[in-house]
Order: sequence, then C-alpha cells, then structure tokens
Amino acid sequence: MNTPLFDAHLHLAAKPLLPHAEEICRDLSAIGVQQVVCNGTGPDDWPDVLALGQLHPLILPAVGLHPWKVPQAWANWKARFLQCLDEGAAAVGEIGLDHWIENHDIQLQQDAFRFQLAEAVRRDLPVSIHCLRATGPLMETLRSSPLPARGFHLHAYNGPSELLDELLSLGAFFSFNAGQLKPGRKRILDNLHAVPLERLLIETDAPDFLPLPEDRTHNLADPESNHPANLAAGYRAVAQARGIDADAMAAQIAVNFQGFFGK
Repeated sequence: MNTPLFDAHLHLAAKPLLPHAEEICRDLSAIGVQQVVCNGTGPDDWPDVLALGQLHPLILPAVGLHPWKVPQAWANWKARFLQCLDEGAAAVGEIGLDHWIENHDIQLQQDAFRFQLAEAVRRDLPVSIHCLRATGPLMETLRSSPLPARGFHLHAYNGPSELLDELLSLGAFFSFNAGQLKPGRKRILDNLHAVPLERLLIETDAPDFLPLPEDRTHNLADPESNHPANLAAGYRAVAQARGIDADAMAAQIAVNFQGFFGK
C-alpha cells in the first residue's frame, strides 16, 4: 500500500514492547506508518507513554485509567491524570467499562469513566473507549453525558450490531484489528461490514490481539505478543473481510484518523 498508515490503538508502553520501542518505531516507519496512538492504562505507565511521545514524531500519547486498573488506582490518580494532560498527552485513553473481569465494581468504573470523558470534552481531546460486556452502562453514560464535539472512538468494538445506528448518531468512530478476524466471529464481521467507511479506523491493540499467522509480517521474541508493524497486514485483512480495495480503504482511513485525532 502506498497510502500512509495509522494505528488508532496500541500499547507501546506495555512490558513486551517498551524495551524495543526504538526498533519498533523504525519498523513502523519502514512500512509507511505515519502515526500511532499509544494508550496508557494507569498512573504506572503514563510517564512511559509521555516519554514515548517525545521519542518519535509518529507516537501520539494518550493517557487514561483503564477499567481493569480502577480498583488499584492511586488515591490521587485524578490529579496525576490532569497533570499528564497538561504535560502533553494528546488524547484520553484507554478508558471505559468492563463487566467481563471478576469482582467488577461498575459504579466505580462509571465514576472514573465519566470524569475522564468530561475532561476530554472540556479540552476537546480525542477519547478511546473500551467496552466489554458492559454495553448497557456504556449507553447510559453516552446518552446522558456531554460528548466531545469531534466524536469518540470505540476500540475493537464487539457490541450489538443493533446499536450501531445510535452510536453513529452520537458521533462514534469504530476501530477493528486483524486479531478479531478469526473464524466464528460473525458479530465482528457483521459490525465491520455495517460501519460506514467514513467512520472506520484500523488498530493493532499491540501487544494484544495477536493475528492469525497469515496476517503477520513481524514477530517479537515473545511469540504470544503482537508486533505493531503487523498493522499493514491488518489493513489488508480488514479490506479483504469487507470486500473492498485496500488502497482505497487506506486513503479513507487516513482522512478519518487525521480528522478525529488531529488538532
């Protein structure tokens, strides 16, 4: 593909990737990646995310308290979150709601989610949202809260297809990755086909969502971790799943990414 590529969601500060960040950035540049959104998950990795944003111009740093990290968050996490935004974080993420984890406290998650979402609205920042088996609480918040004027991003969306129209009307962008496109994932494929091309983004969620072997061009020493430079193969896999030309899709995704994540 000749069009610049964009990764809407990854975790370069995660342990499997952070020691190799400079090499990974070289690999990304070599395959034509123009920008990636590096998401934080809590106060422990936010400093690394901000540092990575200084390392290479292709890294757009995002800080957020992931719902899995809410119960263990520092008492002053909100102050530290705001400080990170002041120090140069260009987006809010990864934030959201999760009913999948054991012993979840949805009210505690909602409090954290709404606080961070409100700050994204106040600062006009892009926001990346995680939702796993918590579509009801997510819709409750999206229907009742102010939302960023630029819209919001639902990463690796796997929720009900019947909510797509309402989510689109609220301003949602949706990202998918090659690791989701495994046999038997009918809902994922249905959603991928139903999302309008002008609201579509591509992600890797590296080091997670390891794609099938045929959708990998790069590997890490840890065979269970997804290399971010598998992004180009992910573009091709998503285009094939949608039945559209990969270059034409990449051109539209470049417009979508720059429009949503741009300043």
